[in-house]
Formats: sequence, structure tokens, C-alpha cells
Amino acid sequence: MEKKAHNQKELTMFQATHVKWLKQQVRNLQDEKRGLNPRPRIDQEIFAADMELTDYQKKLRQNGYKA
Repeated sequence: MEKKAHNQKELTMFQATHVKWLKQQVRNLQDEKRGLNPRPRIDQEIFAADMELTDYQKKLRQNGYKA
């Protein structure tokens, strides 16, 4: 069962920075995919980066943090 929003803990500076970095990684890879010469396995890299972000945010939420 999800915790109420008012019971959620704030992210630490490290956690917030890590989430921001993971999101930037996904955006950078998506931008590269739209470029003229993307890497051959760019779709797999995007998928892996997105899964890493999703998993990290899920773990934060499970531990009572806003994510």
C-alpha cells in the first residue's frame, strides 16, 4: 500500500543529484538517437538507462522517499 504524500521523506542531496543525473543520461541517449549518426545499440542503451532510473526511483519510494 502506498504511503500518503505528507508522510514521505525528502531526498538527500546525493539521492536528488543521482535521480537528476540518471534522467539526464536518458535524455542524452534519446537526443543521440535522433542525431545523424547514433551508436548501433542506442535503443538497448536507452532501455538500460531508463530501467536503472525506474528501479532507483522505485527503491526510493519503497523506502518512503519522494521520487
